[in-house]
Amino acid sequence: MKERTTKTFAVAITVVAAAVILIIAFAWFGPGLEGASSSASAALFDERLVQDIYTRVSPAVVEIRIDRRGQDSFTRVGSGSGFLIDEQGHIVTNNHVIQDADRVRVSFQNGKSVEAEILGTNPGNDLALLKVDSAAVAGIVPVALGDSSKAKPGQMAIAIGSPFGLDGSVTVGVISGVGRTLNSDLSRPIAGVLQTDALIGPGNSGGPLLNSSGEVVGINTAIQVARGGQDLRTISGSSIGFAVPINTLADLLPRLKEGLMITPPWLGISAISLEPLLVESLGLPADRGVYITQIMPGSPAEQAGLSASGSDFLLRPTGEGDIIIAVDGVPVDGMASLIVLLNEHLPGDGITLKVIRDGEETDVPVTLGEWPEDQLSTRPRILPEPDTGIPFIPGLPFPDLFPENPHR
Repeated sequence: MKERTTKTFAVAITVVAAAVILIIAFAWFGPGLEGASSSASAALFDERLVQDIYTRVSPAVVEIRIDRRGQDSFTRVGSGSGFLIDEQGHIVTNNHVIQDADRVRVSFQNGKSVEAEILGTNPGNDLALLKVDSAAVAGIVPVALGDSSKAKPGQMAIAIGSPFGLDGSVTVGVISGVGRTLNSDLSRPIAGVLQTDALIGPGNSGGPLLNSSGEVVGINTAIQVARGGQDLRTISGSSIGFAVPINTLADLLPRLKEGLMITPPWLGISAISLEPLLVESLGLPADRGVYITQIMPGSPAEQAGLSASGSDFLLRPTGEGDIIIAVDGVPVDGMASLIVLLNEHLPGDGITLKVIRDGEETDVPVTLGEWPEDQLSTRPRILPEPDTGIPFIPGLPFPDLFPENPHR
């Protein structure tokens, strides 16, 4: 009798539990599972938050159209994005968007289109500052600049721009990584780059990457796709986006507003960060630092007597060459930290490099130089398929990898 009572009690408990589960499931999903989509969407991102940010920020995001002068008229040769940063009419974009333009026009979401002046440029960080008449931006609230040093992997990332000429497009993702490096127009790495999975494409260049407060933390500048995927038709969620950190712009903004072309100080080397396999294969006497692989003729590095492994480094590494381990006493862990330390100086400044040469540490004084004009390079452009009807777009570069052996 006791056994039968126990079984009856167990069955009753099971029935009650099943009923509770059904009630919870019904309340969660709703009849016909209509709630499944909305709850999954809510798990991905806060729709209302994104809509509020878009409504607030998108009027300050512009489409930038690039024209080239012909014999009798102008011809559209490219487009990109930008964003208004103040009431005086200053607009930020990428340098590669406006490079070689004969005329630049910006279009606002309110339908207004005006010509813009290229005020200041910084090819080393792929930045450019445009200026339009303040009357053209009357009533438009400029974007708020955030602090890119506070960006963390997993935080929300919102991109607004004009991919493929589709103005006012918005995509949502996360900050996938921080502290990346990316080649610039000078074949020189940009430090502190933000990585995101928010989908961006040709025409997003120069547009803002926003955080969950609607503040700009980066300027969208490049994407990376799988090898063999350098075709407009293959751009998808599998691509990786990169944005120049907004703090880099904030540091340079006063000089950009003065109408300057800002180039970084020139050391004149090609180099590579030390990593375990390289150290092991060459028997190098350090496990951190920057290994010099080539010295540019006539450069400050050559004048200072720095030595390199030779121009055939990639084919026949010798293990010879100086290893930079510090700048003015501040340790150098790799290329990214070397870039940051050099960027704190101007051409003509004197610095002291601590290098390892023939197994011993030595100090080498160097006077940094002006970046030579013949070292400027043009970034690759993505051009449309002839039958797409899409205007020529100075799109985002699609490197298979980002080489860490730039001229510095």
